[in-house]
Amino acid sequence: MSYQRVLQFAALSDTGLVRSHNEDAIIVCADYGCAILADGMGGYNAGEVASAMTAQIIAEYLCSKMDAIWFPSMGPRPLAMTHWINEAIELANRSVLHTAQTNPECAGMGTTVVVACCLQDKLLLAHVGDSRAYRFRDGILTRLTQDHSVLQEQINAGLISEEDARFSSIKNLITRAVGTLDEVHTELHTHHTDEEDLYLMCSDGLTDMLEHDEIQSLIRMYETDLDRCAEALIERAKDRGGLDNISVVLFRLVGEKNKSWLQRTFTR
Repeated sequence: MSYQRVLQFAALSDTGLVRSHNEDAIIVCADYGCAILADGMGGYNAGEVASAMTAQIIAEYLCSKMDAIWFPSMGPRPLAMTHWINEAIELANRSVLHTAQTNPECAGMGTTVVVACCLQDKLLLAHVGDSRAYRFRDGILTRLTQDHSVLQEQINAGLISEEDARFSSIKNLITRAVGTLDEVHTELHTHHTDEEDLYLMCSDGLTDMLEHDEIQSLIRMYETDLDRCAEALIERAKDRGGLDNISVVLFRLVGEKNKSWLQRTFTR
């Protein structure tokens, strides 16, 4: 994969202090420059089925497409990659919905998802729901995704402030999810990357517990050690109550490598 800069990354998922099982899923395909994080919901243990299915389907679809490129030295074009990401999420949506409709124990399940794919100096970022992605550049943490939630719609309409929104009783009521409707509406944007950028993907188990400035402070403290940074973020979220599963992916782009694709799944 000489065309693709690979990811230096850390990924960690924790059940938290209240939930009995972990409904988050993470897959990182480092040599393809892709990462997927999903946060499942619905049914007894069905949320973890939805998130695991979604992450696996998206990873396999994207990697198979990139493996089939005729001229690998050129790599996929952003337009093609955009189509593949949308197709992968649509495929996951159909699969999760079908499983939910044909298995009573999975009725009502669904999942959020955030997908990051790096192409040379660009980051393609897609999401459905309220799992988030951030960029850490020059010491400043910037949120790159906007939640698909009722609360975010209220914030956008000026009905509630960002500060007051942290204490809202409806902050986890999402307006989009994978596997709940026949059609899924994916939000996808392209961002230009810099050499020193560090990116964070996370489930709401992190952002519900920690304020923006606190996440930024921890990344500033541990940005040179991604594994320790991921651990510190999860430890702090648990210190604040750990009310939900907490999942974190941190990554930055490093040089080029010739390797087969690497896939890793993380839960704890």
